[in-house]
Amino acid sequence: MPVVCNSSPLMWLSKAGRLELLKRLYGRVLIPEEVYRETVEKGLAEGFTDALVVKEAVEEGWVEVSAPTEADRELCRRMVERAPEIHAGEAQAITIARKTGLPLLMDEASGRSLAETFGLKVNGTVYVILKGLDKGYLKREETIETVLRLVEKGFRIEPRLLSRILRTIETGRG
Repeated sequence: MPVVCNSSPLMWLSKAGRLELLKRLYGRVLIPEEVYRETVEKGLAEGFTDALVVKEAVEEGWVEVSAPTEADRELCRRMVERAPEIHAGEAQAITIARKTGLPLLMDEASGRSLAETFGLKVNGTVYVILKGLDKGYLKREETIETVLRLVEKGFRIEPRLLSRILRTIETGRG
């Protein structure tokens, strides 16, 4: 089943060298125009190599850029206006997920909370990595390396949660 994705999971999975997990797990990934601007256009302008990985996925066609309608833009504008901690990309991703009924990948707590108020199923980057292990796309060692690579590159995760995640990976028990 396809998924809607915000900027953060795209960027972090690219930085960790694991963007292909999205293709293997979901087949098709929908991203809003603003997420493309944030991850690819701004990323390339700032010299981030992970932006090239996302751009290639778009060119290959398994990551699809979705243009919002005028009604979608108005809804997004109202979301951002009423909840200033929500960014345009998050608002557009939430709007697409609501419209399509697809699950949403998003890491930011404020965006996740808003999405959940709309009844959306929301998961994040670490979920994708753990699901990759669960489906056999990653071995335990690769999964641990990937999670540690995320942290090394700046992914914020509380130490206790990181410890629990690593124990879960090592023991295979949730």
